Amino acid sequence: MRALLTGASGFIGAQLLTALEAAGHEVTPVLRRRNRAIPSAVVADLRHDDLRGLEGYEVVVHAASTTAGSLESLWDGNVRATHRLTAAANRTETPVVYISTTGVYGQASGRFGNPNRMTRNPSSALSVARAAAEDVVLEAGGTVIRPHVIHGPGDRWVVPPLVQFMLAENAWLGGPDIAVAAISVQRLAVGVTDLIGRGHRPGVVHAAEIDPEPVLNLVRQPFRAASRPLPTAVRTVEQAYETLKYRGVSRNALSMLGVSSSMDTADFWGIGISKQPAAPRSGSIRA
Repeated sequence: MRALLTGASGFIGAQLLTALEAAGHEVTPVLRRRNRAIPSAVVADLRHDDLRGLEGYEVVVHAASTTAGSLESLWDGNVRATHRLTAAANRTETPVVYISTTGVYGQASGRFGNPNRMTRNPSSALSVARAAAEDVVLEAGGTVIRPHVIHGPGDRWVVPPLVQFMLAENAWLGGPDIAVAAISVQRLAVGVTDLIGRGHRPGVVHAAEIDPEPVLNLVRQPFRAASRPLPTAVRTVEQAYETLKYRGVSRNALSMLGVSSSMDTADFWGIGISKQPAAPRSGSIRA
């Protein structure tokens, strides 16, 4: 399959490039800036460049996003870029698969059930923009993938900050028995690659391992590398927040790893494809 991949040098995109090529797909990577490590990439800024050269593929995998900056830059990098990319794909009736986030729910823990029945409630400028970008893709008949906790090579946001906190406090965040809806970035890439190869692609799916991942599994090796025993003390999310709030750490970010979560991932892995109707589009966040 001829696939166009945006964000091909990013945390998720780099693994998607590897997985797609390993599966035999002919991949054209798209980058905002030239990268010597990916000489075959097309350089294009989705926000304002002419995208006519990005047409004619069998699928577009959209992994590019803007995660920091002003309200305008978040909107441009997520909504405007997705709108222009999707419009280019639509001219040749090419489906778009968009890598989003559970941040659009405004929920950091608990049960993530059937995505067609969950209500989005984005609570930050970034999650509002990501939800609006989702609408662009869904209204064009594409697929939205919502992972929760992603870890693995290149991770700077999940395991490293957690380990840093645990080492400094000599304590668990939430406790040693916490398990979360998580997936490694490599497994996410493999799952996305499998999904785009299916004849039927659902509208929205949750991406995680079928069973929640014990946080113990995520921190054991870093503690060994630091020659430190695992802690016995426990800090609650609220206690951790009081310590870290002045560094810009949110309760939601702490709750993602300090409170257990689980996820309905049947559609992502192709296990008993859900027969539930898609959620109504009324009340969606428009670009």
